[in-house]
Amino acid sequence: MGGADGSGAGPATASYGRAVIYQEKLPRRWTIATTVVLAVWVAYQGSVLLPDDSTVWFVIVGASTLLGLVFNAVPLSKRIYHRIRVRDGQLTVGRATIAVESLTVVSLREAREQPTDAEFAASLASRSREELAELRRTSRATEPPRIMGGGWSVPMGMAQIVVETVQGESLLIATHDREALLDALTRARQI
Repeated sequence: MGGADGSGAGPATASYGRAVIYQEKLPRRWTIATTVVLAVWVAYQGSVLLPDDSTVWFVIVGASTLLGLVFNAVPLSKRIYHRIRVRDGQLTVGRATIAVESLTVVSLREAREQPTDAEFAASLASRSREELAELRRTSRATEPPRIMGGGWSVPMGMAQIVVETVQGESLLIATHDREALLDALTRARQI
C-alpha cells in the first residue's frame, strides 16, 4: 500500500506540505478471528443452554471473555505500547512522544543499515567463541537502548530500529515496516 502522496512509503502515510503524517496500521486478523470464533461458541451454547441453564451459560460467557483476553494479550499490548504515529514534527510510539527534530540525522541514516533480527542471528552464529566473549564484554559496557512506548521488549513479528537523540540517549522502536517508518522520520526531519 502506498501513501496518499503516491510515495509508496507504507500503510496510512501521507505528506501535506511540510507536515509529515505517518500512522502504522497493526494487523487485526488474529483479534477478529478469535472474537468471531468465541462469539459463535457463546451463541451456540446460548441456543443449547438458555433459558434452562442460564447460570452455566453466564459461566461460559465469562470463561470465553477471559479466553479472548488471553488469546489477544499480545495484539492488545502491541496496540497500547507499539502504535506509531509521526505527525506535526512529533514521533509517538505507544505512550511516549518525542520531537522528530531531537533525533540525530546520523542515527536515522545508520538505522537503514542496521541488520534485521535474522541477519543479526546469522552474524552471531558465524562468530567464534572468542569473538562472542568480546562482544559480550563490550556490550556490558554500554547501556541498552530504551524501548519507546513502555513495553518490556520487542514483540514477535515486529522489526526494530535503534535511533539516537541529540542528548545521546539510544531509543529502540518496534515497527512492522522499518522502511516506511524511516522514510517518514527522514521526511519529517527534512534531511
